[in-house]
Amino acid sequence: MAHQSINLGDIALAFLGEDIPAIGPRFNNREKAVKTARLYLEQINEIVGGDREAQVEITLKRQPDGRYSLELESFRQLLGKLNNLDELMLKRFRKGMKKKLFILTFFVEEAGEMECLVLTEGLGAVFYAPEAMKNW
Repeated sequence: MAHQSINLGDIALAFLGEDIPAIGPRFNNREKAVKTARLYLEQINEIVGGDREAQVEITLKRQPDGRYSLELESFRQLLGKLNNLDELMLKRFRKGMKKKLFILTFFVEEAGEMECLVLTEGLGAVFYAPEAMKNW
């Protein structure tokens, strides 16, 4: 079950199970979120080619407004980019990376409730990032 979700701007962060961070974009429309998540995860599968051992590089880049973007690349192709992470979000995300893995997923906020689609729909991608902390 998810612990508390942390909502900052367009991104949400939740900690699952043994404090594994689940991070991703936040939507107000469930149908749109599920559709986008499915397309996004299909594209990741195509790029990685079904190889569960594919190397993924995670890069943090400072935006002009002082916040950060988190970019995921595999085989020199951009898998995804999360924009507008502030320092508090990054600090919490880093703290949760103790197991060197995280889940890229999508969130839906309706009627004040936050739904994590990896829990309710199984829509998420698990990334093992053993070198990520060295690059940050």
